[in-house]
Amino acid sequence: MEKRFHTLRIISVILKVLAWIIGLFTVIGFVAALASFSIIPGAYGLRAGLITAILILLFGALIFIAIYAGAEIIMVLLAIEENSRRGESE
Repeated sequence: MEKRFHTLRIISVILKVLAWIIGLFTVIGFVAALASFSIIPGAYGLRAGLITAILILLFGALIFIAIYAGAEIIMVLLAIEENSRRGESE
C-alpha cells in the first residue's frame, strides 16, 4: 500500500531532530551555567549560576517536549488516516 503525505513525514522527522538538538544544547547550557558559578566569586555567583542552570534545564526541557510531541502528533494523525483508509477499502 502506498504511503501518502510524504511531506508531513519529513516534517515530523525534522521536528524530532530539532528537538534532540535543542535537548543537546540544553544539557550543554546547563553544564556551562553550573560551571559558571565556580568562576564568579562569592555567594552571589553560586546563587546566580544555580538559578540560571535550573532555568535553562526547565525551559529547554519544556521546549524539547513541546517540539517532540508535535512531531509525534503528526505521526499519530498519519496513522489514524492510514487506518481509516484501510478500513474503507475492506
